[in-house]
Amino acid sequence: MSIEIQQAAKEPKRERGKQRVAALIDAGAELFAQKGYEATTMTEIASRAGAAIGSLYQFFPSKEALAEALFNRFAERAAAAFARVEELAPGCSARELADLFIDYKLRQGTDRDAAVVLMSAVAGIVERRKPLGDALRGRIAAILSAGNSALGQGEAAEAAIIVNQVMKMIPALASTEDERSAALVGEARKLLALYVDEVLWRRRSGGRQSA
Repeated sequence: MSIEIQQAAKEPKRERGKQRVAALIDAGAELFAQKGYEATTMTEIASRAGAAIGSLYQFFPSKEALAEALFNRFAERAAAAFARVEELAPGCSARELADLFIDYKLRQGTDRDAAVVLMSAVAGIVERRKPLGDALRGRIAAILSAGNSALGQGEAAEAAIIVNQVMKMIPALASTEDERSAALVGEARKLLALYVDEVLWRRRSGGRQSA
């Protein structure tokens, strides 16, 4: 689903144009993440990308158009990355699943930081926040249900909320500007592994599996 705006971004047809558009979106992502949406100007985005302002407007007639393109790229990449999590999840231990969830979040980088800004600043993108969140939680719940067939639908949905909340902490922990960053992410891995282990064995008979 795309944002309804008067002027849409121009789709480049040549490889050089695609590379230029990618560089412009990258620059927008960096600036939105650093300064916020409202404080960022199109002139700054062009400068950060090393492009002429006319080149920026050629592909993105407005800041809203660039924001839409950036958010679409983030959503598409995030969906593809989580598909890889789903592919690897069957047969994983609780610790392996926790690592898959956390590594997925760590790999999102600047696009994710910019998307968070846009989800609270651009009306058309704000409307997409809940559906995207619901879809991710549903996919997490499906992974947990596949790992424990005794898990009820409601239980899986509730567990997915907790897993997603822990995942949301990861970017902040990873951005800690000292030697604690890796240690904090490591502790989050342990925390999530313990919780996933409990979920995978909930309502099962017999012993517990080590995380």
